[in-house]
Amino acid sequence: MSSIALWVKPDAFDFGAIHAPLPPKLTLQNLYKLSTYARNKGRAGYPKLSYSVWKNVACNKLQISEDLAWLYFETFDMLSGSSFKEHSNWNESFSRCKSQEEIGNWLVLFLSADHLRSQGSVSTLQFILFLYIQQIHKISFKASLVLGGEEWPTRSRSPDLENKGSVAVKSLDEHDHMMFVLHHLNDILELLMEPESSANNGCGNEAYLTVEALDALGFLITGVTDGRTIQPLPVLARLQPERPRSGYSKISRTFSFRHLQSWLRSNLQVNPFGVSSILARGFKPQETPIKNFLSLSDTFDEHSLLRQQEADTSISASKEHSTNRSRIMSNVSYAPPEQRVIILSQVCKQTVAKASDSYSGSMVKIHRCHYSYIYILCPLRAVTVENCHNSTIVLGVTKTAVNIIGCDSCTFFAVCDRISFSGCNNCTFNLCTPTRPVILPGNEGLLLAPYHTHYPALEEHLHGPWGVPIEPNLWNDPLMLASDRTVGSSAVYRELPPGDFFTFTIPFSMKGSTDGPPIPLPKKYEKALKEREKAINNWYQLVKTSSLSKSQRKQLQKDVQDRFQEWLAESGHATQLNGLVPPHSSKS
Repeated sequence: MSSIALWVKPDAFDFGAIHAPLPPKLTLQNLYKLSTYARNKGRAGYPKLSYSVWKNVACNKLQISEDLAWLYFETFDMLSGSSFKEHSNWNESFSRCKSQEEIGNWLVLFLSADHLRSQGSVSTLQFILFLYIQQIHKISFKASLVLGGEEWPTRSRSPDLENKGSVAVKSLDEHDHMMFVLHHLNDILELLMEPESSANNGCGNEAYLTVEALDALGFLITGVTDGRTIQPLPVLARLQPERPRSGYSKISRTFSFRHLQSWLRSNLQVNPFGVSSILARGFKPQETPIKNFLSLSDTFDEHSLLRQQEADTSISASKEHSTNRSRIMSNVSYAPPEQRVIILSQVCKQTVAKASDSYSGSMVKIHRCHYSYIYILCPLRAVTVENCHNSTIVLGVTKTAVNIIGCDSCTFFAVCDRISFSGCNNCTFNLCTPTRPVILPGNEGLLLAPYHTHYPALEEHLHGPWGVPIEPNLWNDPLMLASDRTVGSSAVYRELPPGDFFTFTIPFSMKGSTDGPPIPLPKKYEKALKEREKAINNWYQLVKTSSLSKSQRKQLQKDVQDRFQEWLAESGHATQLNGLVPPHSSKS
């Protein structure tokens, strides 16, 4: 019996498989041809595929637009763990290209950016696998997947999970990811075979895969031997006890295709550190009261900042029921650092904040949170936000991607490598991202604005291992992949008018040296803030130099305070302020 446990990596599907219609010519047969073509292009095509070679195939052979070709290439590079951008000062060079746009030199901008992109290269075999898994969304936005006439295998949901409060379907897709890989494992392995092995296989010789091919498969699959220490897939497959089952030959340094496929099928399972595992063991109401589960380190001493807003005591029982439905869970106590996940589900009318270093590098999943204020002020690996409404969500620096799905009337603050929106209505996004925001189908009434807030540890996070470059900031240059071409971009998104732009203040004190927004603002927004600040100073000066008596000044102050309280109540901000008041400490 094997002691190996393998599972499908969630990031490749959650943040790599793009929720857009699949290009018709991005088929299995054409991926075989891409593999052969790349090998024939020498060092420009294999083992590293240059963007210039990929662009030629994508645009001229597969009829993929240049924007989408670059999106695939750049997204894979972001997830690869060894980005060409990090080794070539790519973002700094691209920022200089963007400066040509500001002075109107479009020809220089085009030539410089195109030349810069052509210098990028990625792992050929891994990129082909990345392209292959795009078909998981080959559903034309219907309920089932169809590939070559085959029905997508359905699954029955665990009754245990059904009783957990139904964290979103997307959040439980790890089972679908595993089933996709198992259902298409033969095709996946054939894509990784050497051409001569494929040719000899038809002559009766046994097909084989190289160690390099298995290393590429590690983009999709990982595993453990002792239940906790994650090892690369080739290492696991070449362990002495596993060699007879995985079909590894030390002499030829190859794996038998047949044995390897059998070994993978017998050891693949649902991610033991994933959402299903967290739902099963991450929250036990009788042991861990929700009010003590999540707190903001270094803030309000030991007080929790998970607060239910009780504007009306007459409905406190209903509010208590709402709180009991909330699920805030994590696997940090038992998962390896690269597998850490935080889940916030069904948080309603609460303020939640987290800034603990123990959560750094985690993947965050936020689902069905309503009328709440959520602050995750630690560096993150990736974030998914689904089906939230009427909430404000402030995210820490996010190393890879932020996916916003099916949200309504929410405000987001994010510094991330990539962000995408799908099925969102009337949401505002305050962004700093070095890549173009991706607008997928189903959005309406989006407002885009530059990121302008800070928390004390922000600069430390920006320059730390989970940091992202702040230049160029492409917050207002989205890439639209909407399927309905008849819908104009003006109905989908617009820039926030400078007159409606304000600095957002994060209402917590914590350790750190950042005392102001470190990310530069576009000039028109900077001008709007200065004009507003000037108007406020003029008001103060007018009151100061007026000839009001002491009683008149008191009356003016009272009128201003009364009007401010009215505005707080009308705008709903009073509820937010109430949620920031820490509960009384049990210590006297």
